Amino acid sequence: MSEQDQEQPQQAQEQPPQDPWIERAEELKSQMEVLLVAQLEEYELMTSKLEQWKQNPGNSWLTEEDYRPWQEALKKLEAAQREFDSHISSRVKK
Repeated sequence: MSEQDQEQPQQAQEQPPQDPWIERAEELKSQMEVLLVAQLEEYELMTSKLEQWKQNPGNSWLTEEDYRPWQEALKKLEAAQREFDSHISSRVKK
């Protein structure tokens, strides 16, 4: 095998640098995925408290403290979604 033949597979493996816009979109997407998981976990916790209350309605009422973590997680997710949407719409079409 000549040197040129050995270089070609290496060149094929090298990838051009990724577009910064795509890198940012991927970052924002990953951030949304993490926030979505957190929001779902808070939602499940809140609904489990609601189910407990349904089983024993005479005990204590659900309070703002019970659903505030879910609301905060939802607000963070919504903000991340808006940032992602803004970034996506900023792409100039060629």
